[in-house]
Amino acid sequence: MSDHLSSLRAVQDPVIDLTDLYFFPVPDVPGRLAVVLNLFPGAQPGAAFSDAVLYRMRLAPADIGPDAVVRARGEDAVAFDLTFTDIDPDVGDQGGVLSYGTDRTVTFRTGENGVVRGSEVTVFAGLRRDPFFMDVKSEVRTRATRRLAFTAPGVDAVAGQNVLSIVLELDADAVLGTDRSALWAATGESLSRGTPAARFERIGRPEAKNVLLSVNGNDTVNATVDLRDLYNLDDPFDVPPASMAAYRARLDANLAMFDQLDDAIAWPFSDGQHHPLTETLLHDHLVLDTTKPSGEHGYLDVERGALTGQAHKTCGGRWLNEDVIDILYSVIVGGWHGRPVHDGVDAAVIPATRTFPYLAEANPNPPALEAGAILDPSD
Repeated sequence: MSDHLSSLRAVQDPVIDLTDLYFFPVPDVPGRLAVVLNLFPGAQPGAAFSDAVLYRMRLAPADIGPDAVVRARGEDAVAFDLTFTDIDPDVGDQGGVLSYGTDRTVTFRTGENGVVRGSEVTVFAGLRRDPFFMDVKSEVRTRATRRLAFTAPGVDAVAGQNVLSIVLELDADAVLGTDRSALWAATGESLSRGTPAARFERIGRPEAKNVLLSVNGNDTVNATVDLRDLYNLDDPFDVPPASMAAYRARLDANLAMFDQLDDAIAWPFSDGQHHPLTETLLHDHLVLDTTKPSGEHGYLDVERGALTGQAHKTCGGRWLNEDVIDILYSVIVGGWHGRPVHDGVDAAVIPATRTFPYLAEANPNPPALEAGAILDPSD
């Protein structure tokens, strides 16, 4: 389920568990960008950010290489670090500090009353509705049976759930520079506070860990190894070569399995060794063209344009209401122009809005989260 419960460690400590990342131009406001980092799947009213965790979003300029893969220039990344105090018993909220650039800080409080709006950065942190939607059980069944098991309609495993959300709006010229690259890559992380900091989780594209890197018996190199905790330890902009080799083997094997779900081959291994999508997906970040206006569709469009040699027409990135599961499954099963695959869940019960902080208000009585339907079927 996107990045919910994406490792055994995250299941044990949900306050470090990053669920989704979104990156898009602010609707109807040219020159401003929005980044949303969600965490704590199934959060109940009263859930709080940890005062022992640093929550980080990083934006890095990106380039399309000669191999048509979009890579971030991590050494030039701008980091947005957020830390929180414990809950104030008198008012029931938390204090927070956002640090970015070389010396810029913004103090705020959680909840809508604690929003700080600035010309450079606007920040919100608090409990909101989870905007993600997906038929998780049918996706798990698809991998277990090696047959497309989605139904119409599907059952949304996330319906009514809440998350803790961090929402930033920023002025691109002021924060990223007037001479910036057109393409920018976004990642999210949770880390321990202090020196040295240990990385708990990282997040880029949805379903990188729970679907694409899942243990399905396809990978003969790492046949029974759950790679997700190892994956989370990596700096997303500087993954060690040995780790990349393990992830590459898993992606090659799993992507070949997905390609065969419709009894046709859309992705022949062009070099005889690797799946054509593997190198792109190894660079796990959202990619946004900051020169294009906001749009509600465009997930994977920049990557599609790079790999096909056809210029992308949208801003790319990821919008809150976009059906990324249908897009992902359509691409990995049928290719860029194959028959669409639908999981039967087309929208959240209450969609996100086009105004800050975008996510719908929290559900005061959320249902219990079925963790057993979300974890890898081999767990």
